[in-house]
Amino acid sequence: MSQFTTGNVPGFEVAIESEQSRIAWSGRHGQDLIVTQRVMIDGESVDDGNTPVTTLRAGTLLALRDSDGRAVVYDPAATDGSQIAVGVLEQHQDMLVNGTPSDRFSQMIVHGLVREAELQNLDERARQQLASRFLFDRKPLSTAPMLGPRGIYRKSTSYALTAADSGLLFIVTGAATFTLPTKANGLTYRITQTADNDLTISGSSDLIHKGNAAASSVAFSTTSQKIGSQVLVECVYASSGTLKWLISNLVGTTATVS
Repeated sequence: MSQFTTGNVPGFEVAIESEQSRIAWSGRHGQDLIVTQRVMIDGESVDDGNTPVTTLRAGTLLALRDSDGRAVVYDPAATDGSQIAVGVLEQHQDMLVNGTPSDRFSQMIVHGLVREAELQNLDERARQQLASRFLFDRKPLSTAPMLGPRGIYRKSTSYALTAADSGLLFIVTGAATFTLPTKANGLTYRITQTADNDLTISGSSDLIHKGNAAASSVAFSTTSQKIGSQVLVECVYASSGTLKWLISNLVGTTATVS
């Protein structure tokens, strides 16, 4: 679709610009179900992946800052509301007016069919946050990996988890060690042991569980405490800029942390 947009607050200012957007994809009869909302983007917003950074690319994920409701670039490590993605910038937006960063009046998509590859700063956590209002053109998504996994896989031996496995439930029947992948915000896995065998979750001194914020493994190996062991593994920002794996023991069987 194409649309004219200035980014200026209402009134007479600079010339109107236009841009062709490919963010949306269409269903039958060309329907994309796109719904948009006008927002004021904070003048200090930048796109670190673009040159110049003062031009926000179409497809940039936006959040609303708690203090004033202004739109800002989604930042998963923030604590001021910027960590909750609410929409997608529909057209590119130059944040400079006469060379000075300025608030810009623009438009974001808040509902519809969107092309995942066109979204600039999408991560798994943002996909979960947007899933109730957006339909992505790639992998399906469960909005509640703990209660409603998007798929179930069965394993009888050790397995190295991947980012693509996020949102899955793994049912284990043999002694197995699950090795976690490179940390990325929002990656989520649920793992349960159904036999009388050891179950181990392995990381790189970046696991949080049972009094340890820098564990390398969480093992369920205690006699009579193996069957039914079940964990939820989530990659979260434990503090600003620091990703950790949060290991939740869902049923309370004995875990050994090291």
